[in-house]
Amino acid sequence: MAHRALVVGSTGIIGQALTNRLLAEGWVVHGLARTPRQDGGSLPVAADLLNVEALRTALAEVRPTHVFFCTWTRRATERENCIANAAMVRNVFEALPAPADIAHAALVTGLKHYLGPFEAYAKGAAPETPFRESMPRLDVENFYYTQEDELYQAAEKHGFTWSVHRPHTVIGYAIGNVMNMASTLAVYATLCRETGCPFVFPGSAVQ
Repeated sequence: MAHRALVVGSTGIIGQALTNRLLAEGWVVHGLARTPRQDGGSLPVAADLLNVEALRTALAEVRPTHVFFCTWTRRATERENCIANAAMVRNVFEALPAPADIAHAALVTGLKHYLGPFEAYAKGAAPETPFRESMPRLDVENFYYTQEDELYQAAEKHGFTWSVHRPHTVIGYAIGNVMNMASTLAVYATLCRETGCPFVFPGSAVQ
């Protein structure tokens, strides 16, 4: 059976790279985004993840064997982040017409799982390093946790396997997205060149 992927957030740094990799390996890829790519071989699906009815319409003919969730949204507070990002994950699985076809779903989160959300990032006692997947959650609201909980519930309901990926740093390319280390290093290197300063590591010895 051919692998059929739904990449949620297909125009982001991770989603775009994943889409290209899956296409190169012969997968059929549906790329879901508010403004999806119209080139490169993926099948574009345009929808707002917070509008479940619009999602049902957009996904009416999409029956993936694998779902890759590579996106998130930011709100004014972490409570709002939790509500919105949980709804986005939940809505995708509710909107798919044949969730029983899903064999596996993967969720990409990141370092804030271990260090806390924007409002409480790296505050309080420093967690033990290296971080391990078995470490307990922090006792704070964190939208990564609510995303995971929605994934777990959908997996239990529909019988598919799941995985969660928590990269420390992402280096990549996506138009309009500067939240990646490559852009940060490029800006720093440019400033060093223009000012004549040496291009040295800007962090501490501990880092």
